[in-house]
Amino acid sequence: DGMLSLVEGTIDTWPNLLGFSGGKTYLILFQNNMELRPGGGFIGSYGILPVKNGSMEPLQINDVYDADGKLNEHVEPPYGLRRYFGAAHWFLRDSNFDPDFTQNAAQAQFFLQKETGQKVYGVVAIDTSFLKNLIAVVGYVDVPDYRERVTPDNFYLLTQVHAEKN
Repeated sequence: DGMLSLVEGTIDTWPNLLGFSGGKTYLILFQNNMELRPGGGFIGSYGILPVKNGSMEPLQINDVYDADGKLNEHVEPPYGLRRYFGAAHWFLRDSNFDPDFTQNAAQAQFFLQKETGQKVYGVVAIDTSFLKNLIAVVGYVDVPDYRERVTPDNFYLLTQVHAEKN
């Protein structure tokens, strides 16, 4: 019943969100919720997802440090980042430093545009728990480039091992 209510309450926005009234580009934040932040988890990478006429175009995934390295001006970090993380500057990787996702999304859009020049229509955050649950639904995912079979049981370990190896 909750899903039906959600569909009924949002269906009029779908054509716009899915790019039927002109293509849309979304920022996907990949958050590691094992490394907590007020907005979910550390943003280690991000994706740019173009959507046009109801179809998703290829997702471009980028390392957040590549974008952060392009920021050529100082952005003063929030007090908590300065105090507890010793941050002298604020970047996309820590843009989700607010418990309110709408604030984090606006901040992420700001940093993405300042760092890369890319403008996006909307922001979606995905954390490791979501990905683990998604894998549980499909059973496993084979990753041929790494010769690995990812399951819900080995997801966190494989993610950590490969993240440390770049």
